[in-house]
Amino acid sequence: MLLERMAGNLVANAVRYNRPGGLVDLATGSTDGQVFLRISNTGAAVPDDAQRLLEPFVRGAGARVRSESGAGLGLSIVHAVATAHHGHVSIAAPRAGGLDVTGWLPGSSVDGGS
Repeated sequence: MLLERMAGNLVANAVRYNRPGGLVDLATGSTDGQVFLRISNTGAAVPDDAQRLLEPFVRGAGARVRSESGAGLGLSIVHAVATAHHGHVSIAAPRAGGLDVTGWLPGSSVDGGS
């Protein structure tokens, strides 16, 4: 259930913070014993400290806020789920705009192993 929540939060954030008519790209795969889910969008430019978006209640320009569009918990939940499964999250903000977020998990977390 947690992995489903992780994927759902990544997709919801990519759609919510995209520009009108923008693109959302989703990729899955495995490499070096890890599996990944990568989601990117073509939204507005994100500050250089995009890594802060993984903290609770941080949204947009790195400010801690609460608004009608969300509390800023989506990516922090993604980070918590990945960590609980001995994985990690990488996040990048391309200069052209948007966000590129990848959740990495050990291959055994999803294939019935440990």
